[in-house]
Amino acid sequence: MTKRWGLDFLTIELIAAAAEEGSISRAAKRTHLALAAASRRISDFEQRLGIRVFERQARGVRVTAAAEPLLIHIQSLLAGLATLSSVVEDVHHGVTDHVRLLANSSVIVELLPELLAKFMAENPQIRVEVEQLSSSEIVRAVMERRGGIGALWGDVGTRGLVATPFGEDELLLVVPRGHALAGKQSVRFLETLAFDYVLFEATSPLYLSLSREAGRLGAALKGRIRVRELDAVCRMVEAGLGIGVMPRRAAQTFAKAMRIKLVALREPWARRQFCIVYRSTGELVPVERKFVSFVEREWSRRDRRKRPTTR
Repeated sequence: MTKRWGLDFLTIELIAAAAEEGSISRAAKRTHLALAAASRRISDFEQRLGIRVFERQARGVRVTAAAEPLLIHIQSLLAGLATLSSVVEDVHHGVTDHVRLLANSSVIVELLPELLAKFMAENPQIRVEVEQLSSSEIVRAVMERRGGIGALWGDVGTRGLVATPFGEDELLLVVPRGHALAGKQSVRFLETLAFDYVLFEATSPLYLSLSREAGRLGAALKGRIRVRELDAVCRMVEAGLGIGVMPRRAAQTFAKAMRIKLVALREPWARRQFCIVYRSTGELVPVERKFVSFVEREWSRRDRRKRPTTR
């Protein structure tokens, strides 16, 4: 009969941390163990298992080939424990349902905080999990049924998905202080094309939109630096490596801490609309329909407030 031995979850966590950190000493700190105690736990585990889990090197440790399948199961086990812990916490706080929302960075920075605060105040039994993806990744995930609801820029091709408006923003030009355009209140897009840009990655909807508008003017965006995140654009601009275009709220937040100036763009396309996308109402689960109905209600209220009144 095979001898069984109980799992020591602290040691399991320690092994996972050491594999991730590539260092037993850093893993010991993460799991609040003395280095000697951590080393002893790993050695005892290896002895009971009958294989070496780590290959000791001069600058740390590396998982051995024999232990790689074990590490996969350890990581799966810890992920399951984290999920269980989250479920227990939800039950304790009365959370009975979840909405998974795919959103791009602009939506997360500019629109979601206020919207989700109101939705969750009205629905304390619902937890919303937000996953950040690019707009094109969101459309693809919803189309392929890897996600039910997405929140993105409405100018992105949504390939026949249902799209519900839920917010607007404005694009601004971001330049370093002392730049030739820094003293202007507003500029036309054509005026900016003489300067190097800090560019978003080639698949970014904002980059594609700006490239399209530049092409209509018989010009092209130029620049030697590409980044993915909004804060990275501002940091590169602050360092004098180019100018950039980004949403107003995000730009205003970064401008408080960085040496950058914000300039309005006198272009009709500088105002953008965001939308919630999904495949069809029939494919939404009840909690997703509840969220979509909330978004539709909030947008209808905002739209009515913006309409001019007649007497």
